[in-house]
Amino acid sequence: MRTDAKNALVATFVAAVMWGCHGDRVAVATPVPAATSASASPQAVASLDASITSPPPPALIDLLHSVPCVVALSSKVDNPKDFPEHLVDGKASTAWNSKTGDLHGYIAFRTPAVTRVKRVELTAGFDKVSPAGDLFTKNHRITRVRLSRGDKVVAEAALDPEVRTLQAIDVDEEGGDFRLDVLATLPGTEKKWQELAVSEFRVLGFANGAPENPAHVPAMAIGELDGVKVHVATRGEGPAGPFLTVEELCVAWDKAVTPLIDAAFPGDRYPGKIGHPHCHPLADPPPAAVALAVRKGPFKGGRFVALNDAEEEKLRLVLETDKGVSVTNVLLASFYHGDPGCGHASRSAFVDAKLLTASLGREVLVVRIARTDVYWQGSTNPGGTFETAYACSVDQRGAATCEGPLVVGRAPGWPDGWDVSAGTFPVVDLAKVKWALHQDSVLGPAGDLRLP
Repeated sequence: MRTDAKNALVATFVAAVMWGCHGDRVAVATPVPAATSASASPQAVASLDASITSPPPPALIDLLHSVPCVVALSSKVDNPKDFPEHLVDGKASTAWNSKTGDLHGYIAFRTPAVTRVKRVELTAGFDKVSPAGDLFTKNHRITRVRLSRGDKVVAEAALDPEVRTLQAIDVDEEGGDFRLDVLATLPGTEKKWQELAVSEFRVLGFANGAPENPAHVPAMAIGELDGVKVHVATRGEGPAGPFLTVEELCVAWDKAVTPLIDAAFPGDRYPGKIGHPHCHPLADPPPAAVALAVRKGPFKGGRFVALNDAEEEKLRLVLETDKGVSVTNVLLASFYHGDPGCGHASRSAFVDAKLLTASLGREVLVVRIARTDVYWQGSTNPGGTFETAYACSVDQRGAATCEGPLVVGRAPGWPDGWDVSAGTFPVVDLAKVKWALHQDSVLGPAGDLRLP
């Protein structure tokens, strides 16, 4: 799964990859149609009847992937390849599996106090057909759950064990701590399998001003909500250079960051240990094409390199001068190690590089990068297409350094041709983007990057 994500992070890349009653009264959970699992697109909103004068109600968002939340599970199966994050990764092909015998387990969650929880969605089982057979019918399937807050029962609901997709439980509660207990299950055909298995779980509601969660994945714990294991790690980076070759750079980078990454990801949380290498050149965009584009003035060439730190993998531009190769802050793409990629897709592209001379004589290489971000599952981030510029020059040591990014182009909203429900992520034609802002940057007298 992680290999697939890495392969997608290239020149034009896709990093994501995909988002009540009280007492003894029982409600039947409502199946959630696939087309309504994501929030409405800007195009759909724009097609509303213009005669409607009152603003439409705000769309529900998936709080777990939009604002800082915590999810705690009653237990975890004794398998190093199964992680709690599989419950919320947006993929039917993965699932939370409880400890063997924990058939009355629970899912607890905490949302910020300012939020409003309107709906809880979950699958009754493991919606996957594998070479080993149909895991949905082989495993136990949940038939009844209770949602509570302390001693207060918020809702009880019956789940249909024949429905593979998400089923919804209506709620209308302020944010805070909740617990969903499994009350009953339907045994599967594999009698030896005695674990709960749930492919997906969502909490829909309103953010009401809660801050965005940049990682787009909740903190996960086993047992209690306050039992989230704290991983203290220095973000740290490897040396910037210059080095004689990219290969020497990668050796030095690996040596510097490996202890930090191993401390942050010892293997007990998603996605497990972050394997080597922590520095490797990209084959796409073609190194020769990038090298030719940046081979101007004092720069002898360059290429994009994937570099890990203790939080993220970043695709950064390495530029070559007479003194060797140096890591710059020109960023093609990045993603958090702990983010399974649900609810977010991106494409980035190297646009061009132009050599300019400032009025005081400094030679500056202006590099432009374009990025399109699309968010669904009701994220509070509107996304859009952005073009950024960096100003690169040679410092007193002979190393390449860059300032930026400076946003020189902005087009909010989804671009034409993006169809999340169909999994369609076409290449964005920058010439056809309807820019709200698009202008060339200019250099100040000392070579600093500015907007005109």
